[in-house]
Amino acid sequence: MFNRNNGRKGETLDATFSYPDTQKDNVSRIDSSSPRTAMITDQVEIKGTLAFDGTLEFNGTFEGEIISQGNLTIGSEAIIKAEIQAAKVIIRGKVQGNIVATESIEVCGKAELFGDVQTAKFILSEDAIFRGRSDPIEGKASAPEFAPVFRRLTASPKSR
Repeated sequence: MFNRNNGRKGETLDATFSYPDTQKDNVSRIDSSSPRTAMITDQVEIKGTLAFDGTLEFNGTFEGEIISQGNLTIGSEAIIKAEIQAAKVIIRGKVQGNIVATESIEVCGKAELFGDVQTAKFILSEDAIFRGRSDPIEGKASAPEFAPVFRRLTASPKSR
């Protein structure tokens, strides 16, 4: 890279720089389509609307609205007071507010959730606290038809 020409007086320093060949040196490039997780630490407090794509792990304090088509993980130290819309929501901290998740909502460990949820799949840990109402997303699940079963069970023995 650098040639000094033996350090003789009056001669100049010859410096050349070359960029590494990324193909030859196996330098990895970040693909913008690869899944990445953004993280907000427990020292952050936000009030307002939070919108994101991809995956977010939130460990701070938040009040407002969270909107995403991606995945939201609410850390064990997080305190959230918000209306939440996302594909998948994992709760390990405390949440007050309604949640709509197109894929699933999981309330883990000793997490606390106070609000109504609407999702295709709702998972509630044994030690978690949930106070609210749970409804399936429209079109994802419907109540089974029990009338034919009850008619057979209540039919008189002679009519069977």
